[in-house]
Amino acid sequence: MAHDELSDASDALRDASENAESDDLRERLHERSDAVATLADKERKPDHGRLAREDGKLREILEDAGEEVGEHVERAREKIREFREDLPGV
Repeated sequence: MAHDELSDASDALRDASENAESDDLRERLHERSDAVATLADKERKPDHGRLAREDGKLREILEDAGEEVGEHVERAREKIREFREDLPGV
């Protein structure tokens, strides 16, 4: 069962990679998109810590991203935060 918010976050990161200015940034965005897609496809929901680490990696990417790429990355971060709101715990 796919977790819709995480699937949407992965899609936003894939869109960001299409607009990346450098090969390095494009590769980093593809890696994050793949990682989030993997989390979205797992039956078991990821925990807060795993999602927080992913969010931290996306914050680092924002430092190297232009405005258009940054908008997609921020959309992905918002979707991850939406997903986290429904998780039990922290």
